Amino acid sequence: MQAHPFAVTARSIGVALVLVLAATGDAEAATSLRANIMSNPNDGVSEFRPRISGDAVVWQRGSGASSDVFKWSGLAGINLTANGVADENPETDGVHVVWQQGSAGGRNIAVYDLLTGTTTILSSPGDERFPLVSGTTLGWIQMVDADGEVFVDPGPIGNQITVNPLVESEFSIDGDNLVWSEGDDLHQTLGTADDSHEVAVWNGALQGLYILTGPGTDDIHPVISGDTVVWQAGPDGSGDIWYGDTLGTSNLLFDGTDERNPHTDGSRVVWEHFDGLDFDLYIVDLASPNAAVPFTNDTLDDVTPQIDGNIIVWEKKVTPGDSEIWVSWKGGPPEPVLKSRANGRDDVAPRIDGDHFVYESCLNLGQPGELC
Repeated sequence: MQAHPFAVTARSIGVALVLVLAATGDAEAATSLRANIMSNPNDGVSEFRPRISGDAVVWQRGSGASSDVFKWSGLAGINLTANGVADENPETDGVHVVWQQGSAGGRNIAVYDLLTGTTTILSSPGDERFPLVSGTTLGWIQMVDADGEVFVDPGPIGNQITVNPLVESEFSIDGDNLVWSEGDDLHQTLGTADDSHEVAVWNGALQGLYILTGPGTDDIHPVISGDTVVWQAGPDGSGDIWYGDTLGTSNLLFDGTDERNPHTDGSRVVWEHFDGLDFDLYIVDLASPNAAVPFTNDTLDDVTPQIDGNIIVWEKKVTPGDSEIWVSWKGGPPEPVLKSRANGRDDVAPRIDGDHFVYESCLNLGQPGELC
């Protein structure tokens, strides 16, 4: 694969967010945040997998050969592709958008520069999937064997950093550090008791690969922020929360009965905690890692939390087919986003960056939806 032809500049992008939920002041209540609906819920085409970074939001519209990559212009969704091939799995770092693009020989990586509006296709005789970008670092899976291997640029000669019979998935990137979960069998399923996944981290500054060793069970759902990595150790139903760093150290963060889906901003960690009746959220400051406390406490499931600074956003499962997006805005109490409240839709999968976040809104999960 050719070297990637982009470099980050210090300029900002004058693009508004796909779904902007931003207060006019720090004291603004979550219920008065502004929500922009950016897609047509009645066109019969699903729009999903939103990604947000700074003032950039991108997503995938449609599936298979009909799939395209879109970005938010501030007024409407603008397609970055319209080529009759599968353009899938977009990611952005706020300056570039990357995705996998179908070709006759497999898939190539496409790179769109939000500053210049140009797209470059990184052609290769191989099959490249699930690209990630952060600053000057590009990571991806290349199918050089049956299970695929991790590649990174800049990286070692040839860019390949794994050589194993494992399946790498659940990628997360921040700066020149990359983390993922790797399983020891092609047929294993994440989050099941017969699994044996481990968390691996690539330290770009040291050009080193480390395995973050948990308790000898399934290590899944890793997330990285700066040099901090958090993950779920154990399958759904008996997981704990662990944390480590890009030098390979690992520590137990919370030993519970059923802990799932952690997220971190590098300073604090939030995750799902089962209290015997439902899932609530727990939170801990990594400056005092032994002092985890409940963040929510009611009779409804609170799931898929995201944290950035003093803003936390998550999905609350109110009734079947009607989930809501809730937020704690800048240290305030948990409140629903009014656009998502009692609307007869499943509002799910929030993603946060700074004081904006984006989520999917579906008539029912698996049905055509819109982004907010």
